[in-house]
Amino acid sequence: MRIEIYQDRAGEWRWTFYASNGRKIADSGEGYASEYNAVRAARRLKELAASAPIKRRDGTVLNESARSGLGPDPF
Repeated sequence: MRIEIYQDRAGEWRWTFYASNGRKIADSGEGYASEYNAVRAARRLKELAASAPIKRRDGTVLNESARSGLGPDPF
């Protein structure tokens, strides 16, 4: 897995998150005025993703075994 930082055609800085197979998983969705701010946003993604709950669209939490019946969270 990797996060790439790049400058787009408009001169804004963005990040793209890729899976280990090279497929795009996510992107910044917005451009940043500086490379520094794009890197900060990518680092923040890394920090917050580890604790983000996994939910269905209806709000059901899936990574808590008591609620989902899926067993313990493997991560």
